[in-house]
Amino acid sequence: MASESASASSSGDPSRVSIRTFTNRQAADLAGAQLRANGIECWISADDCGGLLANLSMAEGVHVLVSRSDEEAAKALLDTPVAPEIPSPNEASPVNPPPAIRPPGRLSAVQILLGFAAGLLAMWLFQSHRGYPPRVTHYDYTADGKRSEEYIYHQGVLTEHRKDRNLDGKWDYWAVYGDQDVQHISYDNNFDGQPDETFFYSNRDLVTLQKDNDFNGIPDEFCTYKYSVIQEMDMRPNDSKFTTVKEIFTNGVVSELWRGGDSNGHFKEVVKYGPFFDPISTNTIPEYPLLSVPQSAAP
Repeated sequence: MASESASASSSGDPSRVSIRTFTNRQAADLAGAQLRANGIECWISADDCGGLLANLSMAEGVHVLVSRSDEEAAKALLDTPVAPEIPSPNEASPVNPPPAIRPPGRLSAVQILLGFAAGLLAMWLFQSHRGYPPRVTHYDYTADGKRSEEYIYHQGVLTEHRKDRNLDGKWDYWAVYGDQDVQHISYDNNFDGQPDETFFYSNRDLVTLQKDNDFNGIPDEFCTYKYSVIQEMDMRPNDSKFTTVKEIFTNGVVSELWRGGDSNGHFKEVVKYGPFFDPISTNTIPEYPLLSVPQSAAP
């Protein structure tokens, strides 16, 4: 806290007068700096051994001295409160305004398609340059040196698998793969080098079957599956336009048999079966009814 003494000089010099007394040197130095900044010469007087023993100044305080001719001006300067600095309205603000934030724009359909095409191209380039050769074929052999199986790989992925089941030098089993899943499997059942039975798959589930029962190169049996379980079998001899025999399955067991189909989709006979393949009903009278066993003649 500062106190005034307008009469006696703390330094003993009659030409100097103490205008403020502070409890510490820091406050006195601050006041002295304000006076010097306004052209008024001043001195700091304290009995603290040049600031080394600050506690000694607590008794008499730290004095700010000025010349007697500057006494009134110095007091008026220290009594005047310091007003906060207000920038001029014409003065440019040194702070740059924040950059405007633009909302993110929406991608157009063309940009999306271009991005998708670029991704596919990058994936294809990666696959084609992974270090795998374009085509590799591996063979399996029997103990006596006969070639029994063939595996064909493209870019390190299995695409075909063939077998020679009877070891006659001709393939009689063919499996084709796509996206690392089997697509269809064919069998040569009479070993003439031509497929007679083909199973088709989707997502690793069997969905359809085509079979050439008379080995003339034309399929005549067609089956459909659901979750790899047979649902229906149609007989169309030599791939005719209409079904002659139809079998309907329930839980993999024949539940209905339709026979005598014509080009109009009509069937002469429809037989329904129980869960143990026992006939329970028919729409026709059997052509050859069972005869009762005659009783033997009396002796």
